[in-house]
Amino acid sequence: MDFNHYFTNEEVSSLLQDWTSAHPHLSSLTQIGQSYEKRPIWLLTITNQETGSDVEKPAVWIDANIHATEITGTTTALYIAHALLEGYGKDPLITHLLDANTYYIVPRINPDGAALAMAEIPRYIRSGVRAYPWKEKEDGLHEQDINGDGYILQMRILDPNGDWKVSSLDPRLMEKRSPGENGGTYYRLLPEGLIDNFDGYQIKIARNPEGLDFNRNFPFEWRTEGDQHGAGPYPASEPEIKALVDFIVQHPNINIALTYHTFSRVILRSYSTKADDEMETEDLFVTKKIGQIGSQLVGYRCVSTFHDFKYHPKEVTTGAFDDWMYDHLGIFAYTIELWDLPTEAGIKERKFIEWFRDHPHEDDLTILKWIEQNGGKDAYIDWYPFEHPQLGRVELGGWNQMYTWRNPPVHLVGAEAARNLPFAVALGELLPHIDLHTLNVTPLGGGDYQLNLVVDNSGFLPTYTSQQGKKRAAIRPVRVELILPEGVSLLNGRPRVDLGHLEGRSNKLDVTAVWGETSTDHRARAEWVLHGPEGATVELHINSERAGSIHRTIHLAGQA
Repeated sequence: MDFNHYFTNEEVSSLLQDWTSAHPHLSSLTQIGQSYEKRPIWLLTITNQETGSDVEKPAVWIDANIHATEITGTTTALYIAHALLEGYGKDPLITHLLDANTYYIVPRINPDGAALAMAEIPRYIRSGVRAYPWKEKEDGLHEQDINGDGYILQMRILDPNGDWKVSSLDPRLMEKRSPGENGGTYYRLLPEGLIDNFDGYQIKIARNPEGLDFNRNFPFEWRTEGDQHGAGPYPASEPEIKALVDFIVQHPNINIALTYHTFSRVILRSYSTKADDEMETEDLFVTKKIGQIGSQLVGYRCVSTFHDFKYHPKEVTTGAFDDWMYDHLGIFAYTIELWDLPTEAGIKERKFIEWFRDHPHEDDLTILKWIEQNGGKDAYIDWYPFEHPQLGRVELGGWNQMYTWRNPPVHLVGAEAARNLPFAVALGELLPHIDLHTLNVTPLGGGDYQLNLVVDNSGFLPTYTSQQGKKRAAIRPVRVELILPEGVSLLNGRPRVDLGHLEGRSNKLDVTAVWGETSTDHRARAEWVLHGPEGATVELHINSERAGSIHRTIHLAGQA
């Protein structure tokens, strides 16, 4: 497989079908919904089906490409799926993980938007292709490829009141005019495009007629259009998002989720809307610990969206996938922003959002020089004259944003995908797992038998995943059921027993051994006295929504 590639919708479908044909015992393919334009939304389930069904194992969720242009996520999700399938039977860790766990992978949530972004004559929209909030286009400049060269670049126009000038460091770059600067040659910068209802004087940047933002359409603290652009008319109004919500709600075995976006090379953790001290304290410790593991494996910083990734210091975003997963369902969810051109060019530890508002112009030259050496052809287009049908003589040029800023140049995307594999694999090692510690039958005489059961949670996370999950009552406690055949009766105990929830190791994060005593809160015990004929069989079923299930057949045998 060559993962230095951006996959079309047709290629995604073909690959997933080929993989499920090649690995029928490890994978199955489900269409969980259709996009607005009736394209399939595929979900790949990966687990060893010979060791149990996917729903009876704890699971990791992975998705990508919810935003139209963020196609690096699709390559990354496919890379992870391929590595899991090809690694089974060869890599001991992957083999163990797929025997015990499930991975649910949606490589492309938004096939309609991706098709536009990857078209021969592209269009860049935020999410879906449905006209929203109105069917009519706004007056103003609409970004588009106006000369059919396959790029959407920038236009610069001479304007004495413009706020840009040709760079003093490199004539290909544009440099911001300083506040008190006058007497030079200045330009106005605009997206490449055409102007609807141009009056010859005023140029307004129009909002895309496709104004939806799918990552504002989830049920968490959803707000109307007047409060938050792009959120849709109601939560999960869009078929792409409804498909995800329906599947996830129907699969309570999911404990951890990754959603792949671009760009910034950062692992974002909840919340988007509130400070860390408003989060369940124990969950804050755990989400930071998991993020720390991701940082060590991937090299991305892990930060709070609220504290470190707000687009405006006094505004928050609502209706996001990761917040909904955690707040409503108690699932630890992380948004992974893949790739970052400034970081790749050597600009380290920058402030993610603030950098775009204020940084040394020397950074721009550093980035341009890196692109010259590493970006491939057409990453940056030198300015050239163009006769615009409405504005007259302009110049076109600048960044080919789609494959520099939004996504890496194609020959680098495989490496970006590969660096994210270890974190996705490591999450499988953190899941809760119910295991049998003890299961024995002791004959008491007279056809009576004592059945003793001890169950452990051998995983890192508890069987309720998070304190938020417990608070929301999103997960049923661990429960045991005995199914008795005719002729066998219970003398003591009940056929259905609630064992409660079992802790893992996530509530034991202190690293000072002198006060490191820990109880066996990961363990539960139940016992019964049964009466029945020797040789009779009793079915035992242990069920945990988040930590898996165990099924055993017990034989009544022996004498006291």
